[in-house]
Amino acid sequence: MGKVMRFLFPYILLVLIGGPLAIGIDTYLDDAERRNELDWQNKAAFILLAAGALLAWVQFHLRRERGATMAFPRVAELRRAGTGFVSYLAVLPGVLRIIAIAVIGVGLARPQTYRTYVTETDSVDIMIVFDMSKSMEETDLRRDRLDAAQRVVRRFAATRQGDRIGLVVFAQQAMLQCPLTLDVELFDRVVADLKMDDIPSLGTAIGDGLGMGLAYLRRSDAKSKVVILLSDGDNNVSTQMTPQQAAQAAFDLKIKVFTVLVGSDSQWGSSVNPATLRNIAEITGGQFFKATDWTELRDSFAEMRKTLDKTRRRKEERKKDRELFVPLVALAVGLLFLELILSATRFRRFP
Repeated sequence: MGKVMRFLFPYILLVLIGGPLAIGIDTYLDDAERRNELDWQNKAAFILLAAGALLAWVQFHLRRERGATMAFPRVAELRRAGTGFVSYLAVLPGVLRIIAIAVIGVGLARPQTYRTYVTETDSVDIMIVFDMSKSMEETDLRRDRLDAAQRVVRRFAATRQGDRIGLVVFAQQAMLQCPLTLDVELFDRVVADLKMDDIPSLGTAIGDGLGMGLAYLRRSDAKSKVVILLSDGDNNVSTQMTPQQAAQAAFDLKIKVFTVLVGSDSQWGSSVNPATLRNIAEITGGQFFKATDWTELRDSFAEMRKTLDKTRRRKEERKKDRELFVPLVALAVGLLFLELILSATRFRRFP
């Protein structure tokens, strides 16, 4: 009976000490999960629980069977020590070590709580269609038309927090420069880096540029979608769509096109042609703005900002709330410290 008891006693201690601790840890995690969503960042760490079971077998059985022995001449001392209940507790330091490893395994699995924040914002999907043809080098606006248009678009984008905004550039052909994004800083860098040689500039394919902008807006699930088209209005290339065809496509998609004529028609040799842009705005239900100088260009965008229809966009964002491993690690350290004290004092082993 004594041998059976010595075999089972370490496991009884594991249950008596580890059981309440396990219940306490489970209550701690359940309480956190009731408040917020619980997630485990490193589930592979649970393998330490299996390592704890292996350590228990080594600690309580293999080590005892293969333990060193030595002659002890002071038999009287051994008789006084006796074989009472305290002798069974010699395994207590090992039990504490195994429980500490299990607790460390749970801590290393990194339990975390998360909160889900729901926000609703007024939102519009806006595609800027930007003329990069050779005529945009004209200097009838400050520095030149291209620079003036860049500055006003960047300033406009900075006011569109919560809106998705993208950029299509066109000249002889059209090209997507920036897909629809909520990252205003990214969009600003893309616009600031525009250079005349980014695409072949000998030609103005307004229809192709507008058509490409519509193609990307068509994939959007937003209720409010608009195109802002900046150009000098002189279309002379059409490889995919004419301006009239692109405007009709926008009308069919129920996408308004706001057009901005960049440049002054008073300068000798100017290529400004307002008729094309005015026609596009009328067909799509948008508005036409004529910018003959920097102030008028800036005011055009300010007026446009007031007229944009908006939709409520619901956004869910999941953010980390609390790290739950710290109390677990503190508990494990406490158990290991207690094990170290007991191993060095009352339950010190010889040799």
